[in-house]
Amino acid sequence: MRRDSLRYLALILLLILGAGASLAVRRARIPTKTQPQASSQRLYSVHVDLAGWYETTPNEKVVAGPYDLRFGALPLSLPLKVGLWQGMELGPDPEIETFFAHPELVVRREYSDPSGHVIWLTVIGSRGPKSFSIFEHTPEICYPSSGWSTMTDDTVVVNLRSGSMTVHRGIYEHGQERQVVYSWYQWDDPARDAARGVTSWRLTADARDGLEAAQSRLHDFLGLLFYEVLPWHRF
Repeated sequence: MRRDSLRYLALILLLILGAGASLAVRRARIPTKTQPQASSQRLYSVHVDLAGWYETTPNEKVVAGPYDLRFGALPLSLPLKVGLWQGMELGPDPEIETFFAHPELVVRREYSDPSGHVIWLTVIGSRGPKSFSIFEHTPEICYPSSGWSTMTDDTVVVNLRSGSMTVHRGIYEHGQERQVVYSWYQWDDPARDAARGVTSWRLTADARDGLEAAQSRLHDFLGLLFYEVLPWHRF
């Protein structure tokens, strides 16, 4: 009878220990709310600068964002929906075809936010000798030649989620119209070889509701194209 009692007590102890171990395993598998989750979003990088193929400037940087903005991927890689901005295609422009020697890549879009504000995006790209025309027809040349008065011609720093990039800024006025233009150049790699292609980028905002508001919209849109500056130095 005593032996049976001992066996019974041993069985109870085993059951208790087994239940505790099972509970410990279940508790260990419960994820904590503070556990960081790694991002799986891929970022694409390009080289940007404010000067052309013939020189580099201290503003040259490598920036990365969620869209593949390299020469061969555009325009399909840049969606019409960017953040809260909804875009529409503007179609061909005869002046661009003429002035830029029939470029290989032309993107002309109008993006609107939920409040009805508009940003115009223009990307022009070419390879080889005709890419040189991209550096000859810039906003600071084209706007005055079209009758606009130049109010500001300088550079501005745009803060990204990590780091910052510098763009050329032009503020132009024509009658009651006022526009702010941010512009820069892009290459796929540090070689900046014209044979591989170069693109000229322009973001334009209507500034009739104020320069600060217009520039805020441009900063917002640019921050959706590029998230961060990557560590890189030419020298």
